Amino acid sequence: MRKVIAFFRLVRMPNLIIIFLAQYSMRWGIIYPMYRFLNKQLLLNFPDKITNPQIVKFQVSEPLFFLLCLSTLMIAAAGYIINDYFDVNIDRVNKPDQIIIDKTIKRREAMMAHILISGVAILIAGFVSFRLGLGQYSIIYIAAAFGLWFYSTDFKKQLFTGNLLVALFVAMVPFTVGLYELHLSAKTYSILTLPPFEVNFRFIFNFIAGFSALAFLINLVREIIKDIEDTEGDRLYGCRTIPIVMGLETAKNCVSFLILLIILIIGWIQKDQYDSGAKNSFLYLLLFIQLPLVVLVFLVQKGVAAKDFKRPDRLSKLIMLAGLLYSLVIYYSFMGNA
Repeated sequence: MRKVIAFFRLVRMPNLIIIFLAQYSMRWGIIYPMYRFLNKQLLLNFPDKITNPQIVKFQVSEPLFFLLCLSTLMIAAAGYIINDYFDVNIDRVNKPDQIIIDKTIKRREAMMAHILISGVAILIAGFVSFRLGLGQYSIIYIAAAFGLWFYSTDFKKQLFTGNLLVALFVAMVPFTVGLYELHLSAKTYSILTLPPFEVNFRFIFNFIAGFSALAFLINLVREIIKDIEDTEGDRLYGCRTIPIVMGLETAKNCVSFLILLIILIIGWIQKDQYDSGAKNSFLYLLLFIQLPLVVLVFLVQKGVAAKDFKRPDRLSKLIMLAGLLYSLVIYYSFMGNA
């Protein structure tokens, strides 16, 4: 039982649950209500041509979508395992109380678990991709599995490379949902992309791409904050992170610049929402994303030692969670009009 609990800690079970919810929130919180809205518009504008109220619907079945999410979770879990495997010495300095490998789970067991979980995840992703006629997309999962291995062995020690790689993997979690579903929808409903209908599935795809881009930026912020927290152990074992190579002040300024960039991007989105009367969305972004980001800049600039960045790290996690819950706002906004 002790090893089972240790394994769940090793694979960061709360993080895996968030990844699972992120993919399902893209499916049911964004794509589904937007499909419902499209159906309503088609019925209203072309009642003589369209009689089926559910003409636009999911193309990826529930069982296949679940398997796709399961593959994502397994690759993430394998990534956490291999990261801790190669980080044992660094973690003895940065977080000695949280070490699992070599303490509860043997190194050999961890490596076998990584290989088994990664291998099964790639097989599942390949099965789903080819079953949907999108075999080319299975390369995403293969690249993620190998990318997380090389991140743990090499990239995380390089200046900025590891940060970018992890942020990219996080962004791909919601992005792949839109990639699979909307590729198939645009193909299945190709007639709806032509006059007189001209339904543009690209709008939904761009929405998810924007969501993923913001996920990329906020996770990049968190990765640099974590590097600041872990400076002591990283320096001892030759890591070339931003705070080590460029100094604490430069790292803080990089984080603040990225946060301000996110605030400006969201502000640009809010302007359109304000003009269109989307008050609920405007207020949610203001209260639960924008204001916490301002607080995050303040906390980062105030920090003078590694221990001072625990609060910014926790706050960045909460902002990411708030970003995920924004899908509920989108759901009710579109369902109210569908």
